[in-house]
Amino acid sequence: MTDKLLIIYTGGTIGMVPTEQGLAPAAGLASRIQETLGDSLNGLPEFDVIELNPLIDSSNITPSHWSKIYDTLQQNWSAYAGFIVLHGTDTLAYTASVLSYMLGACDKNVIITGSQIPLGMSRSDGISNLEAALAIAAEESFGMATVLFHHTLMQGNRVTKFSSHDFAAFQSFNAEPLAKLSIHKNFIGTQLNAHRTAAPKARDYEFLQNSVGVLPLYPSLPKCAYQGFLEDAQCKAVILQTYGAGNIADSNQDLVEFLEAMQARKKVVINVTQCAHGGTSQGAYAAGSLLNRLSILDGKDITLEAAFTKVHWLLAQGYGFEEIQANWSQSVIGEVNE
Repeated sequence: MTDKLLIIYTGGTIGMVPTEQGLAPAAGLASRIQETLGDSLNGLPEFDVIELNPLIDSSNITPSHWSKIYDTLQQNWSAYAGFIVLHGTDTLAYTASVLSYMLGACDKNVIITGSQIPLGMSRSDGISNLEAALAIAAEESFGMATVLFHHTLMQGNRVTKFSSHDFAAFQSFNAEPLAKLSIHKNFIGTQLNAHRTAAPKARDYEFLQNSVGVLPLYPSLPKCAYQGFLEDAQCKAVILQTYGAGNIADSNQDLVEFLEAMQARKKVVINVTQCAHGGTSQGAYAAGSLLNRLSILDGKDITLEAAFTKVHWLLAQGYGFEEIQANWSQSVIGEVNE
């Protein structure tokens, strides 16, 4: 193994160029990095660049792409000191979350980052994000996949994109950052899982397409918004985005019957709050206590992205309804406060 880092470019804004149809991912990022960062690369670790083929706009990400990114990491794990995954911001939180489960308490840094403005364009935040990722990736492993954005390093399964325009596009509302970068690297806490990191075990992940749905609640939610989950044989689970501390309209009899039918048909339902900060307190209010009686799984303070990908990850390992019901509350890699 060398001291080199590996940059895996999946697509996304950081490597986009103008086209007649608008900005689009383009090959040849390695040369654009050299041109844009110039002499500042002299103070950073050496690196190689691999580009996925085809490159993808992150809006088009599917679970099969998660497997491709994971396989690329696995194939190169022994040859590099650390890894940077360049990814579009729209679905970055989903990919970061699922990689945290797939890689576990990994013994090398895997940092996911991107930008709001492409490299080479005026005021691009891609320069500072990439420089910071290169500087931190060579450090001792933080023990899980992380996200670096706007001078802040965060747990990969704790971030949510909350702004489409701000350079600080991602926030970790329910977990403190791992590091802040200013003049000095300020590592706020100790490395996660510091005493039990290891190379991730190689395995083939085959995610079930169309297996997990998301149902956000809103006033007067019509039956047509969710009935399809029951009728679709591919659907194995639904993330229920509830109000506030985990409440539903318990007077909506159609919704109650839907949740009962989901349980009867052995389809997992997980309660996640619509609120960015806080989490559920399932059963604290009468309007939410029904979910306890129906054995709906409590998401607590997990993000939507981390819940969605955790179910996918469990299903990919062959877990069925009963196993997910039994194992859901156990934190895999810090995605929820137990």
